[in-house]
Amino acid sequence: MILQYNIFVRKLCTVVLISLLAIGSVFGQEEEIGTQLITNTLEEFLESNDVEDFDYNTVFENLQLYYDKPININDITEDQLKELFVVSEIQISNFLLYRAEFGEFLALQELQAVPEWDLNTINAVRPFLMCQSNQSILQGLGFRDAVSNGKSTLFLKGKRVLQERQGFQERTDGTKPYIGDPNHLYVRYRFDAGQNLRAGFTAEKDPGERLFGDGAKYGFDFYSFFLYGQNISKRIKAITLGDFAVSLGQGLILHNDFGTGKTSYVMNVKKSGRSLRPYSSVNEANFFRGAGIILQPSPKVQTTLFASYKNIDASVFKDTVENTDFDEFTSFRQDGFHRTPLEIINKGALNMINMGGKAQYKTRDFALSLNGLYTQLDKSLVRDDELYQRYLFAGDKLLNASIDYQYRRKNATFFGESAMSDNGAMAHLHGVLTSLDRRVDMSVVYRNYAKDYQVLNANAFAESSQPINENGVYLGMELRPVNRVTVSTYMDFWKNPWASFRRDGPGHGNEFLLKVLYTIKRKLDVYAQYRIENKQINSSFVEPLDYPISTKLQRLRLHLAYKVTKEWEWRSRVEWAFFDNQEGVASKGNIIYQDIIYKPIAKPYSFNMRYALFDVESFDTRIYAYENDLLYEFYIPFFQNRGSRFYVNARYKPTRSMTIEGRYGVTIMDELETISSGNSEIQGNTMSEVKMQIRYSF
Repeated sequence: MILQYNIFVRKLCTVVLISLLAIGSVFGQEEEIGTQLITNTLEEFLESNDVEDFDYNTVFENLQLYYDKPININDITEDQLKELFVVSEIQISNFLLYRAEFGEFLALQELQAVPEWDLNTINAVRPFLMCQSNQSILQGLGFRDAVSNGKSTLFLKGKRVLQERQGFQERTDGTKPYIGDPNHLYVRYRFDAGQNLRAGFTAEKDPGERLFGDGAKYGFDFYSFFLYGQNISKRIKAITLGDFAVSLGQGLILHNDFGTGKTSYVMNVKKSGRSLRPYSSVNEANFFRGAGIILQPSPKVQTTLFASYKNIDASVFKDTVENTDFDEFTSFRQDGFHRTPLEIINKGALNMINMGGKAQYKTRDFALSLNGLYTQLDKSLVRDDELYQRYLFAGDKLLNASIDYQYRRKNATFFGESAMSDNGAMAHLHGVLTSLDRRVDMSVVYRNYAKDYQVLNANAFAESSQPINENGVYLGMELRPVNRVTVSTYMDFWKNPWASFRRDGPGHGNEFLLKVLYTIKRKLDVYAQYRIENKQINSSFVEPLDYPISTKLQRLRLHLAYKVTKEWEWRSRVEWAFFDNQEGVASKGNIIYQDIIYKPIAKPYSFNMRYALFDVESFDTRIYAYENDLLYEFYIPFFQNRGSRFYVNARYKPTRSMTIEGRYGVTIMDELETISSGNSEIQGNTMSEVKMQIRYSF
């Protein structure tokens, strides 16, 4: 009793002292700060190589849930901390050790007493957290109580490109390539009763798709639904029905959620998170449809089981001699577009069954899991004769299994996964995260993926999009030499023993990044970032036999964000890209932009705008630039050729329950007579788009 009292007094004195020193700097302007922190977090992760396929809606759904319903730090789990992204593995480890040693937190300010938890980290996660004694939280609310205390949110959104695209123009025979109108329509409903009960549905129609009719018999082209509950009972930790996402291990067999990769967050290279999550994005391919359950028969043992059946898009062909249904298909279609007769034929043309699970033994410092996934297709996948596809999966059945682990020892976390496909090929990933000093953290990742390892749903740490045909070593370091300065750097070296896409032979490569950040909390962010990548692709010259040549791509970025006043913010960026190869082909590109953000305190309106100039000579030097968009939506275009870009977003909140937003953006190309190609082609050098969204909570 005396010991508990002494700990309580110690913790209380710590909280009081920290509160006096903090001067409230971590709090205030909750909603605006929270929203901006989400966008800042996403932009950092958009530096990864797979930015074209980035499903930012899923990432935002996780962060937005925690923002709307902050998590109690006295019962937050390791997986939930990881889903905040900005918290490193070392910080998570120190947090769990601190809570285990000293008991419940008394206030959020006490986070500053946790080793490695600096003010920048606390400020970043503050909108997503709360502090409350577990003893004061009502447990076991009935279903009726949960529903009556829940919150509903309805989103209605529409957007349209103002110029007419080729696909909407009438042909000589009176038909049009696209069967639908150019409007993009979106409806989303969400119900949240705390962290334990969630439900919702999504309906979407892309431009060119029909609202009712061919390809959309039931109105919208795409529907998604989920019902998710957690902490159902002592033994049942979670149940999900409808559409859901699954993450197993380090992603070598399955991880249909956003996966960390090579970014300036050099310590965020380890995957983790909940094995089952409800799915509520508009990506029409990267999810399962069915049911899943997480059981916990004992405190140290947890089992996840799931089953999925859904129709997916595939490029198919029929036996024209017999005129029968198709027996084979050549590729999966991931874009989700159903605008033309051919795209409608490919819609839902394939039936896919997925069944799998995870059995985990876990203590505070150690975890070991067995994972499995079985995939059954009702038709066979047939690969073409491309050299790089020789060892890729083909057929109608695939079985994957893996073992993954995690072990914490003092200031180090060891992790990894070893996986096998049913042809006997292996894939391995192992890493360590450690704190060498209070100002120096280091990460190391080794991977070895066989050229004939076969997988369909993987999302692991790799140079390429899949963990196959690659072995390499990654070394990352984060240094904090003085207050307000953070230096992030990594080096990555890899080899490919077999041919890859755009490279008809073995290859190798390396990549280096250096970022220096200077921060004055909530006032100024300035950073310089340099990245260089050397790798090989096929020669651009016509030869009887393609052969790999060396290429080099360099990027340099200077960024400044300055809070002029509490209401006005100024952001400037200039970025250069330089490409060359051993055959003397070279190109360069640059972009410069200026953002102005106005968010008045206690006012129902706000706006932000950007003006950008770009001059990019080739696709090899394309530059991606994150843009602010409608509330809870994001846009990441890439820039090529020469021109200018302008957009403005306006937001108005007439009541506490309703938010109305509008957006106008325009891109002008200086030296082009048409924009884009094929059915997306626009005559002229201008492309503009308008958007509107209404959000209503009740």
